[in-house]
This record gives sequence, structure tokens and C-alpha cells, in this order.
Amino acid sequence: MANLLFEFDDLGNKAKATKAAEKAFARAGAEVASVHVEPKIKRTAGVTYREVALTFNDSQIVGLRIKRTGDIYQVLLNKKIVPITHQDNHTKAVAEIVALMERGRSAFQKKLVKVPVKMPDRVKTAAPKMEVALTERRDSLKGAVEAARVELEEIRAS
Repeated sequence: MANLLFEFDDLGNKAKATKAAEKAFARAGAEVASVHVEPKIKRTAGVTYREVALTFNDSQIVGLRIKRTGDIYQVLLNKKIVPITHQDNHTKAVAEIVALMERGRSAFQKKLVKVPVKMPDRVKTAAPKMEVALTERRDSLKGAVEAARVELEEIRAS
């Protein structure tokens, strides 16, 4: 239990608690973009814990649930609970989490691409006007192609 990054009581002080975690993940090869420490203490299934959410540069999110003893109760990778074997040794746990992130990165990126993005109502696009302009251009080109065919038939006939 000597390799603990978090102390339950220090999680209230966001700056102190997150610096060690950011350094550990950086050493393991994952750059942390932002950290959020949930101020409320939660209790589930008889276990009291605090949540730390780490967002990485590739948009993956790791949620750590830290027990009163300082070890990791649960790890949520992209909102799914994943098992880890080294819950009381945070250095090994961080390496294990980064390996899970690496393994699932391509599937996560594919899933991100499929998520539709809704434009805000105040943003207007030129798509309706472009559609009309392109339709008119297509029709004029069809007419030019038909005129060229007629001219070609006249040349072949003579």
C-alpha cells in the first residue's frame, strides 16, 4: 500500500490530489487534459468513496472511485466499469488503465465518429442555397451534354 496516489481526505484539495495523478498517467504514456474531483462523498453497496474523473487528450474518460483507505474501488473507462488487478498499488493500476485505454482506442474513436453532432439553432448553413445552385448547374450541364450528342449525331450522319 506504499504506492498510493490518492488519500481520501486530500481529494477535497483538488490541486494537490490531481498533480500526482497527472504525473503518474504522463509517465505511463497518457496525457491528461482535465481532472474533476467530485466534492460529494458517495456510498454504494456499503462502500464509501469519492470520484475522480480524468479526461485525456484523445477524449477518453477514466473515472476512479477511491475508498476511504485510499485504494481504488472501481474504474470506469468511458463510462463502463472495467476490472483491474492492482487496486492497492496505484502505479501498477495506472499502467494497467493506460494499457486498457490503448487497447480500446480505435473502437472508441470509431464510436466517436458515429455520434451525430447537432448544430445549435442560431447557426445557419448555406446547404439549402447550395442545393438549389447545384441542381440548376446539373440541369444546365445535362442540356449541354444533350446538345453535344445532337451535334455528334449530325456530324456522324453527314
